[in-house]
Amino acid sequence: MNVHEVSTLLPPRFGAVRSVEAIQVGLSGAEVHGVSTDTGDFVLRIVPILDRDLWARELVVRRLTSDAGIAPALEWVDETRGATLMQRIGGRGFTSALADPAERARALESVARVLAKLHALPGEGLVPADPIAFARRTWRVQSGRPGFPAWAEPAVAHLERAEPLLAEDGRRTPSHNDLNPANVLWDGERAWLVDWEQSGLTHPYYDVAALSTMLIMNEETGLRLLTVQEGAPLSPAEAETFVALRHVAMVFYGTIFFSLASDLSARVPSAIDDVPSMAEFYARLGSGALSLRTPDGQAVFGAVMLKRAVLAL
Repeated sequence: MNVHEVSTLLPPRFGAVRSVEAIQVGLSGAEVHGVSTDTGDFVLRIVPILDRDLWARELVVRRLTSDAGIAPALEWVDETRGATLMQRIGGRGFTSALADPAERARALESVARVLAKLHALPGEGLVPADPIAFARRTWRVQSGRPGFPAWAEPAVAHLERAEPLLAEDGRRTPSHNDLNPANVLWDGERAWLVDWEQSGLTHPYYDVAALSTMLIMNEETGLRLLTVQEGAPLSPAEAETFVALRHVAMVFYGTIFFSLASDLSARVPSAIDDVPSMAEFYARLGSGALSLRTPDGQAVFGAVMLKRAVLAL
């Protein structure tokens, strides 16, 4: 979008639009722009509304988290066009903070505290979001596709192991459910969470489980971060549930990224030893050799996650 198009879209109360820049984020298909106006700097997000009910539920969460100071302030919504305008968060970003030993611990602890605030919100208007059920559905489809690797087949056992643990612990709280580093903002003082398409009522450990998996934390480090979120040490049973949810996250993301790739046969290694480690994959992303926006990158990332799940058995 250009300045004229955004000027036509936004209400007059934001003043003149001075500049518009495209922002490349996520894989949701949303159109995202940085917008500077007379009244401040914002992020304009326009989503394709494929399901009105899902869009309405997302707005419930976005308004709730905006009002609670968990997400950037939501300044304007056009419900019919799928457009929202939120405050733009400055700073050098979350991934940069993670790479700085002087800031990493502070940024991660801030995320944990923000998650504690999120999980304490009222759940009215939110729907259950079960990562095990979702992973099971995608597994059924992906495991039947040509090119699905035989070495990955044991990974589904993690879903079977986690299910009774979650049945015994019925806590379900407002959760993000896609807490990867791209969905965390860091302004130099505190963390903010964005992109709420997958949000819903989920076990309160799942967000840290997913983030710690994406950040290649070992179980001990992930448990320490969860302790910050919970404000108390975990019992052995609680720690077991957290570890199980980490493994669920591996299967969840593995199958999701397989589903994004148009062809597995030519892209997924047939031998597990040929699948790169997560650190090696991130290095290839950094060098530009792979991209999560291409089928090659999506298929390899799915394989990386499923390899981790298999090796954790």
